[in-house]
Amino acid sequence: MNICVVGAGAIGGWIAARLALAGNDVSVVARGETLAAIETEALWLTDGGDTRCVAVAASSDPAALGVHGVVIIAVKAPALPRIALSLEALVGPDTQIVPMMNGVPWWFTDDPLWSVDPDLAIADALPAEQVAGCVVHASCFRTGPNRVTVKHADKLILGEPDGGSSERIERLCTLFANAGIHCEESENIRRAIWYKLWGNATINPMSALTRSTADKLLHDAIIRASMAEAMDELAAVGAAIACPIEESAADRMAVTARLGAFKSSMLQDVEASRAIELEALLGAPREIAKRIGIATPQLDRLYAMTRLMSENLGLQ
Repeated sequence: MNICVVGAGAIGGWIAARLALAGNDVSVVARGETLAAIETEALWLTDGGDTRCVAVAASSDPAALGVHGVVIIAVKAPALPRIALSLEALVGPDTQIVPMMNGVPWWFTDDPLWSVDPDLAIADALPAEQVAGCVVHASCFRTGPNRVTVKHADKLILGEPDGGSSERIERLCTLFANAGIHCEESENIRRAIWYKLWGNATINPMSALTRSTADKLLHDAIIRASMAEAMDELAAVGAAIACPIEESAADRMAVTARLGAFKSSMLQDVEASRAIELEALLGAPREIAKRIGIATPQLDRLYAMTRLMSENLGLQ
């Protein structure tokens, strides 16, 4: 199988290395020091105390890599609209497109989601009928531009955007399983996406606004109550779009509390002066809520404050 991974950060690097080590023909789209390091020193993966080195083809220009059987999108959500049109060179009529991104993806609703795809560049470049929905439950970090360490790799969840099961999803799950990545098939991938969003959409921006680790947020009764109200709003929207949440906000925050003093991905992005995933985590849910007539006052406040912070810090 020839596979292209777009974005060689922590998740992209982990996926690319695992697939290459399993004998697949893997290339990556990368840039800057990441590209230079992969070209000169290959890609290094540390998982369970075992460090492996694997050579992969790499380029900053997707056109130089050509059409692939599988294209995995592992860039941050704000970057995708800018690079989407260049990715057309990777996609043929039989290419399977697997976005591994946080938040609500561009294909999530039948009508365009202007918050995450404002110019429809993504929809034009990446045909929805070739997309396989994906949720990543893993924690990886980079120790160098071309070096990835796996902290915890739970699973990937794959599914047809319109629901149900299919042979192509089974084949993709087998591809990842053969690479040592646990993979599950979901008959409602939208629900799996919304469930992960429900846990991330409040603690990420709140941690970025306060520059606080998760334990401090959950220890503060007022902040905890505010996040719970926002999670209740997300659960109400989810129930209206066939993505019900069966747990309470308190249940979910208890799970988060067991993870201890970790920094959310959005806080890490702010500290590194990178663009934040505001629209995918908050903008798109608010857009969906507005369409179906559900008020989200807590989400609205959190979005407005986080957007202003991002603008003031120049994280656009």
